[in-house]
Amino acid sequence: MPTLGIIADEGKPSREVARIIEPMLTDVHRDTEENDTRVIHGTYPGVGPVEVRVETLPMTPDGDIHLNEHAEKILGHRGWDRFIYVTDLPLTAAERPIVSQRAKEHDAVLISLPALGMFGSTGRLRKELTSLIEGSGPIQGAPRSDGDPVEGAASDDSDEVRTRVLDGPVRNLRMVAGMVRGNQPGHLIPVLSSSLAAIAATGGFGIFYGSIWVLAEEMTAGRLILVSLLAVTAFATWLIIHNRLWQRSNTQETRWRERIDNLATVGTIGMTAILIYLLAFAVMLIAATVVIPVAYLESELERDVGYLTYISIAWLSASLGTMAGALGSNFDRDVEIRSATYNLREYQRRTQQGNYVELDEL
Repeated sequence: MPTLGIIADEGKPSREVARIIEPMLTDVHRDTEENDTRVIHGTYPGVGPVEVRVETLPMTPDGDIHLNEHAEKILGHRGWDRFIYVTDLPLTAAERPIVSQRAKEHDAVLISLPALGMFGSTGRLRKELTSLIEGSGPIQGAPRSDGDPVEGAASDDSDEVRTRVLDGPVRNLRMVAGMVRGNQPGHLIPVLSSSLAAIAATGGFGIFYGSIWVLAEEMTAGRLILVSLLAVTAFATWLIIHNRLWQRSNTQETRWRERIDNLATVGTIGMTAILIYLLAFAVMLIAATVVIPVAYLESELERDVGYLTYISIAWLSASLGTMAGALGSNFDRDVEIRSATYNLREYQRRTQQGNYVELDEL
């Protein structure tokens, strides 16, 4: 029977593909080859043998993936009859996000995860994979009944591939959201260890000093919210500036794409800053509850206190700590911070030349 291959980029794409495909297969087994590349083998009912691998196709210096060029090599090397490639890199055509591309000369299809958005993207990927595996996947898009933005055929299809793109008023927003999801903002938290230490040290100042208690008690909720926004904005802005994550366009042709990349960077770093702030608030609230006795706090403030007082103290302390965390980020690993956005990862992919690259994680 014809063999179907499914390949996915390292990290989130490979994990999602494995999580979706493995339950659909029968006679599933994994093996490890000499180069330690993990492989899933199985049988898709009514379709035949399926092989899932972690492999990467390089981008060109212009930011494209020549699917047709690589398809012949992959199909011949693996002995597959057709294959599906899932990537987390954002691809565009005529300033519209690419959902999928099909090679015209070979039975190969590429799926770009960012175009699937942030919420419900796993379900959309499952639909794409299922329809392609079962041979019913559309290349020419049409309005869908599930509330998704309209998908249509790109106007610049080449002689080598047919392209399906997002259309509609929110297409760019959906792509940016998908890029933020692919960046996985929560994974930046361990990298920012120096920032976390600075936040804890500075925030702890607010727990041990009565002047901060008095100030927190006098501040209204609206003012505390403004201070929080200022702290998160300052932290995120410094991370972007210090790590040179902001791109500046030199040509009209690249300006649109660089705006998309910058929006994704702001979204990723902004969500990371919010997560860190919430973590700091939780730590400060626990510390305030443990360290400050109610009776002593009441004597300092000369009034009855309750849980709202402790929340205000933790709130202001977390804001002070987050502002100081920007300085602590100077000591964090800037390469790892830059690699958490598409800027560095895409640059590295564009510098790869030659055949596709096999990786070790699934």
